[in-house]
Amino acid sequence: MLILEKFIGKGATRICFEHPADSNKCIRVTVRYKEEYLLEQELKAYQRIKAFLDDYLVKYEDSLIDTKLGKGMVSELLRDDNNQYSKTLDQYVYNAQLKEKIVAQVIDFAQRLLAHDIFFYDFNLENFIVQIKDGEPKLKYTDLKSFEKYKPWTYLKLEKVLKPLARHLMKRRMRKLFKYLDIDATKVF
Repeated sequence: MLILEKFIGKGATRICFEHPADSNKCIRVTVRYKEEYLLEQELKAYQRIKAFLDDYLVKYEDSLIDTKLGKGMVSELLRDDNNQYSKTLDQYVYNAQLKEKIVAQVIDFAQRLLAHDIFFYDFNLENFIVQIKDGEPKLKYTDLKSFEKYKPWTYLKLEKVLKPLARHLMKRRMRKLFKYLDIDATKVF
């Protein structure tokens, strides 16, 4: 059972720590013990989509591990050339030097999702990490728990069976991201 000490960051449902035995990996645990099932769902999503989005995903290990804070999901830890933790997309939005290259990757990521009917609904800027590798930005999407999980106002969940509806809902979420990044949505769809 691993003891997690080196805190990296915290989101709404997960906390990230540097792996105590390997500084090139991180371990994510859930904030609430009863939500550990989300980690299993995320691993399943990773297995289903990694072939289509490999360039944009961090590498995950195949199974959960036991930690003092409950079950943990192990993935690669993104570091920049300077060996510092890579930053979230919102920290790069105003960096004019990187913007053009990052925007091109956001567009490519969105086009791949649409081309392969891979439906995500959470495009929060903090779900994207920008890793600086060999001086170049590489966009990574790190929140797979929203895969095929839309939170509608209705209980019908029709987006699960109607791809045109799922596509419409995802495009609507994407437009918010594009607007914030000043991307013309007509370049994508």
